[in-house]
Amino acid sequence: MKKLYLIMASLLPGYEYDIFVSYRQKDNKYDSWVTEFITNLKKELEATFKEEISIYYDENPHDGILETHHVDKSLEGKLKCLVLIPILSRTYCDYSSFAWQHEFLAFRDLARTDSFGLDIRLASRNVASRILPVQIHDLNLEDHALFEKEIGGALRSITFIFKSQGVNRPLTQNDSRNENANRILYRDQINKTANAVEEIIDAMRSINQSSTGEKVILGSADKLQDQGTKWFWSELVRRNVLSAGLAYVIVALAVEQMTTFLKVFFDLSDQVPNILTWLLIGIFPVAMILAWLYEVSPQGLIRTTSPQSVENPYKSAQKKPMTGPVIIFLLIGLVIFQFTYFNFNRNETRDPFSKNEKSIAVLPFENRSEKQDDEYFADGLTDEIINNLSIIGELRVINRGSIQEYRGKGLSYGRIASELNVSNILMGSVQRSGDFVKITARLIEGATNKYLWGATFQRSGRDIMAVQGEIAQTIAGVLKVRINELEKARLEHKSTPNPTAYDYYLRGRTLYYRYESQSNDQAIDQFKMAIALDPQYALAWAGLGDAYSQMHSRFGKEIFWIDSSIIAGKKAIQLDSTLSDAYKALANAYNYSKHYDEAFELLKKAVELNPTNAQAVGNLGTSYILRGDLPEALRWEKKAAGLNPKNAIPFQLIGWIYRLLGDLPQAESWLEKSLELNAISYWDTYELLAYCYVSQGREKEALNLVPALLQKVRLDSRTYEIAGLIAHFASDKTKAKKYFQQSIEGNVSYKNDPNTVSPIGLGQILLEEGNRVEAEIYLSHALEINLGEIRKGSQDDAPPYNIAGIHAILGHREEALRWLKNAIDAKWIDYAQVEHGPWFSKYRNDPDFLALVELLRKKTEAIKKLAEAY
Repeated sequence: MKKLYLIMASLLPGYEYDIFVSYRQKDNKYDSWVTEFITNLKKELEATFKEEISIYYDENPHDGILETHHVDKSLEGKLKCLVLIPILSRTYCDYSSFAWQHEFLAFRDLARTDSFGLDIRLASRNVASRILPVQIHDLNLEDHALFEKEIGGALRSITFIFKSQGVNRPLTQNDSRNENANRILYRDQINKTANAVEEIIDAMRSINQSSTGEKVILGSADKLQDQGTKWFWSELVRRNVLSAGLAYVIVALAVEQMTTFLKVFFDLSDQVPNILTWLLIGIFPVAMILAWLYEVSPQGLIRTTSPQSVENPYKSAQKKPMTGPVIIFLLIGLVIFQFTYFNFNRNETRDPFSKNEKSIAVLPFENRSEKQDDEYFADGLTDEIINNLSIIGELRVINRGSIQEYRGKGLSYGRIASELNVSNILMGSVQRSGDFVKITARLIEGATNKYLWGATFQRSGRDIMAVQGEIAQTIAGVLKVRINELEKARLEHKSTPNPTAYDYYLRGRTLYYRYESQSNDQAIDQFKMAIALDPQYALAWAGLGDAYSQMHSRFGKEIFWIDSSIIAGKKAIQLDSTLSDAYKALANAYNYSKHYDEAFELLKKAVELNPTNAQAVGNLGTSYILRGDLPEALRWEKKAAGLNPKNAIPFQLIGWIYRLLGDLPQAESWLEKSLELNAISYWDTYELLAYCYVSQGREKEALNLVPALLQKVRLDSRTYEIAGLIAHFASDKTKAKKYFQQSIEGNVSYKNDPNTVSPIGLGQILLEEGNRVEAEIYLSHALEINLGEIRKGSQDDAPPYNIAGIHAILGHREEALRWLKNAIDAKWIDYAQVEHGPWFSKYRNDPDFLALVELLRKKTEAIKKLAEAY
């Protein structure tokens, strides 16, 4: 039988009880938890309400009339109460449960149709439901979703759950907070329940009574919400908060634009505008709260709700400074003027090297020694002179890569100066005879062919290392360039006292700059011999770090070479903490090992020490790409192109950035220029250009790049992989399969190489051919490699994208979408690969997939607008 726990009338007329407690009888059998809960709740309510609160609950131990589903007619009256408290357990959310069907759902439907509605606006202006869930177990996902579906919103419950290792049970009075993983106390939760009931019932009583004591009936919570919205909007207008917000936003835009201009003009840290932006965003809500609370009056600041506010003689614009229409108009004009002025002058403001009166290109010094083998010495000396000139902060120096093509061509100085955008040309010759070296140098003004300076230096091998610094200081004097004390000390510093070690280092650098596998091996030997003669030779350690890092990244050798590169780079910095090349070398190794944050900080230091170190500048641009900051990446890559206008890499990377931003005409232009400068060394340029073609439906043009790639670029596993990717994207599965197989066969690090995607592409093709066993071997291996990278803490966005692709190929829709979202969260934005690539072809019409693509597109559009100024 049903027994009334506490019998008395409801606080509001027309209702039989104040509270109805709904539960499944199973949850009261073991330890009478529900009975104990109601007993304690009654005590808490007595301490909370001045009036007596009526509570109904069913003490029948047989779970109502579950088997017959005949509802006791008297229950319909008892359900006419103010608040329902369902006890949510593992068994409550069940359509076959009497309590769920005839108490919870019945109350929900009844409450929705009565004069108050199911949702009540509280005195705090928040909205609460008259269904107040008490949760005594963690629900499974299905039950959680079921409850939210029926209630029409999120589950917001008061929890009475005790959790520890392997334990999930109702909380009792005797449980300790320290033993409970949820860190809650039974008494506190009882108090929370009583307070929540009080809030709901007080709100209902307030709605029921007008200020004169007359009954006010509002049809539903929607009407309450509408009244609240109207009140809030009228207050925003009265307190002039909207105008204050508009004025704040306009002023913030003006300040942000000015900071961006000053950052470049004064060469401030990249963090300055970022910090300022976040500061302005953080201050905005504070400013809006102050605008809501205060206004200006003849007596000073007063509260907007004070009696003085009613009598405030000031006009609306005077109450909130800078909100008048005239001032708003002038502020908008200022922002437009700043944007126009900075946009038209961006070439002047964004490139501190645009004025070329203090710029110089060092042409390759001519080898006049009897031995042709001494060519390396002339090249090495040229590099060292460039490095020494680069130490001088006020002098722009063109990188070595841009001047090599002028060797022996006999072009006019004016043409060279014009092509390299410099005002001065330094040239010379080197002649070695035994231990003596004769160096001749001349400085020419490019535009006029005017002879500015010349000198001849004759030194023994032991003294030759001082000549570069001597030449650099002399040129600075001729060009009237200031040298500070730190730069002077670095110019006078000898990198090694051992001339033979110096000679080995020059040989190593010359070999390294050929960017060929065999030459790189020889460069490593030369750097090692230099270090053997002088273990403190920081430049040689930096060179060794550079050469080691290329073994895996450029030439596809075992991945452990990256570890050797890190050791060498750290040693170089330890020996000379002012050496830009040392930080650059270590940063390369960290980038290749996917530790992007460490690499980013090292590259900033490298550029700080030598702003004209073109490789460091370009690599810093690449770091910005990896961090997802494409506008900054574009600025730094264009600066690198200015420092080294004959180097293909900055042009390639600028093309990459424009492709990511969806500006395909710009991307094509820069990528084609990169191929024009160097079509034999960089396979990734072909890949990026092919993606541009495929994204525009030009698959045939993409396929035409493959023969040129295989003919011009060194054939190794990376080259075959790019050929396979291009063919795969252009839908030529036969060729793609062939190239992927050749890539895997030629990859000595295949078993643990996280940088290869050939197994994924080959696995997809094999799966489509019906060869599921072999396909799953490749795909599962690739999946494990990429998951391993994530477990190791890799900051690369490629592993989550690769994992998403693998799941998409295998038809694991939910996992594919989840990992694709993870890739987007890791700053992966290459939506063209998702939209046009083969991996996600199964989901071209999937609404959730399309939603992610659209998210990427909008994200890219926002970044593109920021990048347009560059």
